[in-house]
Amino acid sequence: MMPYPPFPSEISAGPIHIQIWGFFAALGFVLALKMALGRAYGAGIPKYLIWDLLILALVSMIAGGRLFHFLSMPDRDISALAGIHGGFSLAGGAAAAGIACLIYLRVKNLDSRKVFDCLTPGAIAALILARVGCFLVNDHVGKATLMPWGIPYEDGPMRHPVALYEISFLLAMFFAIRREERETKSNGALFILFSLPYASFRVLADFLRCDDLPVCEARFSGLTAS
Repeated sequence: MMPYPPFPSEISAGPIHIQIWGFFAALGFVLALKMALGRAYGAGIPKYLIWDLLILALVSMIAGGRLFHFLSMPDRDISALAGIHGGFSLAGGAAAAGIACLIYLRVKNLDSRKVFDCLTPGAIAALILARVGCFLVNDHVGKATLMPWGIPYEDGPMRHPVALYEISFLLAMFFAIRREERETKSNGALFILFSLPYASFRVLADFLRCDDLPVCEARFSGLTAS
């Protein structure tokens, strides 16, 4: 059994309140920005474009993630759209950010494949940190399992550590991407190499998420919205 001590979802110090998942998500965004800026020069991409895109991605991801989570809620609680305590759909946020950036690049008549390749390693690093936050606050509870790497949950049975599965997959993809970029000069190759396997993994991982607890996420055609 994998030890899994309880971890608070929020740390408070007087009037300051820090959400654990939000902290790691913000840290991931900063790391993605730093990596993209460092790669921009070698790719011949002006740094102002990276700033524009990541700010656009941040705003559209927050809006899309909140909206998609709201639409996936059975009771459609409007409070989920406001404040810092509402839910968030990573799938909805990523889709909104990707569409917004693609529209921006098309309007500017820029090579979206080259730009997306520049952003891909940083995006993977950001996802890893976000999933570390998920794991620490026990988000995305898995189904019951007898596997030795199961983690305890409050209802008793050991459960699949779905966030750890995703962290492991993303780490493997990160190193595969870094190796591939030394061997290919084709624009768009890195983004495709990551996005297609990752989308397939997310679909498969959804079948390991719980469906027998009140905290389990709503499903549509067997898949969760996150």
